[in-house]
Amino acid sequence: MNLLEHLQWFIVNLFETTSAHGLRHLVRMGVHVVERIIWITFIFVGIFGSVALAQRIWDRYQTSPVVISMDRNMYFWNTSFPSLTVCTHHRIDQDKVDRYIGEHPEKFANEGDSDDFKEFIVKLANASYDTFMELPVHKTYGIPSEDYLELIQNLSWPFQPMSSSGTTLLLQLQPTITELGSCVSVNSKVAAYSSYEYWRNNRWDLVPPPEPVVVHPLDGEVYGQLIKLESSYEVFFHGFMEVPEISKRRYSFLEAFYTTVELLALEIITSPNARELSISQRKCRFTHEADILQFSPVYSYNLCRIECRMKLAVRFCGCVPHFYRNTGKKALKYRICDLSGYQCLGQNAEIPRMVPWGKPAVGANGLPKNATES
Repeated sequence: MNLLEHLQWFIVNLFETTSAHGLRHLVRMGVHVVERIIWITFIFVGIFGSVALAQRIWDRYQTSPVVISMDRNMYFWNTSFPSLTVCTHHRIDQDKVDRYIGEHPEKFANEGDSDDFKEFIVKLANASYDTFMELPVHKTYGIPSEDYLELIQNLSWPFQPMSSSGTTLLLQLQPTITELGSCVSVNSKVAAYSSYEYWRNNRWDLVPPPEPVVVHPLDGEVYGQLIKLESSYEVFFHGFMEVPEISKRRYSFLEAFYTTVELLALEIITSPNARELSISQRKCRFTHEADILQFSPVYSYNLCRIECRMKLAVRFCGCVPHFYRNTGKKALKYRICDLSGYQCLGQNAEIPRMVPWGKPAVGANGLPKNATES
């Protein structure tokens, strides 16, 4: 018996003894050829259906493996205390400005230069996408654009509010740089990565986060209070794993006004097993998964949108504002806008609303939520 006959005998024996339905009819003696064709058709239809169903189940596992369920166990209703970022409108110390002018007389030789510089530095410190067009374009006072942020920090007014809360834990205040300039964040785990000191020291390491402040509904009313706000200011409310972002809603408050804001917080948590899933499966990123970001060692939804906005600024005007970290990973560096660059950004005021949407983002506490990432 040759090899071909052995193979034929093996296939016939396999089809006659297998438990797979229909295969034995293909090799049974006395079956009409039409019947064999019908059985072959049915078998191929069954195989195709099984493969298609398996593919659909596999795709569903890859794209939607998370099951959402609500847990109403009141003994575990510990909610993270919300964070806020306060941006004062009074950012420049005039005494420091006077000293700077006195130490650099060569920059202010012409009459009126001192007064013009005082107006310029105040507008620069308060510059945002809404006010770029208000910056002058005719005078730079010999200051390169790369030094704008350092100059603002050196001439800044010490904004040091005090905080208190209805808990035993302290609400920590951290200076941070936002798209509205230098601000102070309260109860934030990621504000340190946007601070001037962190940028100046060219750091990329992870900072030990402060102890989280959590509250419970059975604790009654829990409050956070800020005092010594000595000028008008703006406030962003956000999760403690987020940063403020220019396209989000903010609240403006006048000087010498006492304002009470009531917040209703909803925190969504997930099983620790979600960390074992791939990013494409959970459609979100945890804070430490910042490999797609070039200018931050941690990931958040707003940080991703801010980086997209930086890319749009470079695309339209070839530079980024001074309130961004312009030195990134892999020797990437963006040019800081000079005054003509700010005029270009002001003329493209739609940039804050043009950030594209795509992949999902990270939720509060570094846990997934239904959101999108640029």
